Amino acid sequence: MRFLFENETGLMETTFFPAAYRRFAVMLDWERPYLLEGRVEENFGAVTLNVERARRVGEFK
Repeated sequence: MRFLFENETGLMETTFFPAAYRRFAVMLDWERPYLLEGRVEENFGAVTLNVERARRVGEFK
């Protein structure tokens, strides 16, 4: 599943592979900020973040 996230520097395209999507989809909400971790890839000039972990800003686990 692909999603766009935005911060003050611009848009970032992300990919949630099936395991990550199942794990984090229920918490995703367009009105909240998130801290995303994963592997950054560049293909043909396009940068994508393959999300491995996600959490809402302010949540510490």
